[in-house]
Amino acid sequence: MRRFRTTLVVLAAGLSLAAWSQTSRQELLAHIELASSNYCNYPQPTGHLTPPPPGYEPFFINHYGRHGARYITSDKQYKYLVGKLDTAQTMRLLTPLGEDALRRLKVAYADAYQRDGDLTRLGARQHRAIAHRMGVNYPGLFSQRITVNANSSTVRRCILSMANCCLELKSMYPQLDIEMDASEHDMYYLIPNDSIEIPKSERDGQLYDILADFKRKMLNGRHQMALLFNDTVKARQQVDPYILADYLWHVNADMLCLPELRLSFSDLFTEDEIIDGFRAYNASWCLWEGLMPGARPSYYAIYPLLRNFLDEARAAVGSSQPSIRLRFGHDSVLLPFTFILGLDEAIHTTDDMENLHHTFSLFRLIPMAGNVQWVFFRKQGSDDILVKFLMNENETSIPITTDCYPFYHWRDVETHYRTMLENAHITYKKIVDKKK
Repeated sequence: MRRFRTTLVVLAAGLSLAAWSQTSRQELLAHIELASSNYCNYPQPTGHLTPPPPGYEPFFINHYGRHGARYITSDKQYKYLVGKLDTAQTMRLLTPLGEDALRRLKVAYADAYQRDGDLTRLGARQHRAIAHRMGVNYPGLFSQRITVNANSSTVRRCILSMANCCLELKSMYPQLDIEMDASEHDMYYLIPNDSIEIPKSERDGQLYDILADFKRKMLNGRHQMALLFNDTVKARQQVDPYILADYLWHVNADMLCLPELRLSFSDLFTEDEIIDGFRAYNASWCLWEGLMPGARPSYYAIYPLLRNFLDEARAAVGSSQPSIRLRFGHDSVLLPFTFILGLDEAIHTTDDMENLHHTFSLFRLIPMAGNVQWVFFRKQGSDDILVKFLMNENETSIPITTDCYPFYHWRDVETHYRTMLENAHITYKKIVDKKK
């Protein structure tokens, strides 16, 4: 699949295209929490939803959402940091700030113990809020006796995100028939499908080498070493400055997911260093998911999700019964899915890692509880189905011509994405019989 280019969109009078916006240092300094990358908490949507053309009513919502705010996914960061600082303390190498940082780390680790990746209370609230706005925005749809079909990845944080979303909808509209499931049966499209052959790229190895150097440049750890240790020469015998800065950056970012702890490690970074960490992981995710020009296109593993969206949308369009389809999964799916769809926020990538963050920013795409919604509208007596695309509940554009933005004609949308799947020539790995 070639890189998308934004298509000229024919606009109705008075409407304008919701264009992608660059990310500036000033924006990040004004909202430093955005620099927490994929740890960023769910942003408040604009609240502006363009009403459909006269006579059109919503009848189907097609959705994929990332789980809400979570604990850090592995305790390796805590084990390394607490272990190294504990050792330094016994060697009398910690500064007063180092002593205090160790105390805070132990408090955070005690709370996170055996909760690797679990949903936090904030994560539950995020999904309830998203569900509440969905119910408020489409009361005519939700007030009917319709089926809400929801399923999630088998990971606990996704299951609980689904449960909180559905509980909120049920509390608002008790007549809803809600079906929830979390099974290996559906994991082939809810997470990256590792059975799909990913085309190779000659530049992939080179890009990973560049990324490794870039990350060590962005998170060099010199400042953190000087803040925490009174003898950095001796401390370097025990501590890798890059790993120190990298792990501290992650722990500090995750504190945004746990506001009730009232802990922060931001005093161990300048604002520019926090932004540098964002730049490092902004580039990492872009390369990991194959979105960077020249990268191995890992996003092929997400094509089954697109097919599932299309198949279930086709069934909903052919049915006389309105319905809701909810899916709950991970950032490693949501990010490449936005790219495959050609959403305007996701397609302006570059292999220039120094400047990538100016045109591609994770906080616009995969904050905690990030989501994509396709909202379908029909008009009695007409077979022209309209669909609107929402990125984190904000109207967005796709690379298809339309005469009624932010709405697109479903026949054009389906043709575009079905053609994309056909042209991808998806193949599956051969199953090797190990018994032979």
